[in-house]
Amino acid sequence: MNHDQNLFVQAEMRALLDDLPAELVVRHPVQFLMHLDHIRQRATQHHLTALHDLSCALETALQPAIKNGGATTVVRFYLEAMRATLDCEEISPAMTEALMANVALRLGGQP
Repeated sequence: MNHDQNLFVQAEMRALLDDLPAELVVRHPVQFLMHLDHIRQRATQHHLTALHDLSCALETALQPAIKNGGATTVVRFYLEAMRATLDCEEISPAMTEALMANVALRLGGQP
């Protein structure tokens, strides 16, 4: 991907992430999940594997977080990590795992 195209993709994905407020998960969980799925689809189209993987991990983490409380906090940490993936040119699978481990550590759990 050339530099200009990369900047366009980053701007598009940032806008999608910015349009997903963490509080939406509590107020309208289905709408939140639909928006998250759209982000995952666009990440796949743009070959942003780390962003895709983090969106999948967020979806997996949501069910217990909604049930036990704290879903907004979980979403905030994941969205922050998802935004961080856009700051890098290429992210290896090991870097993706490190981002997910960082989120898990911040949430007080195990990666």
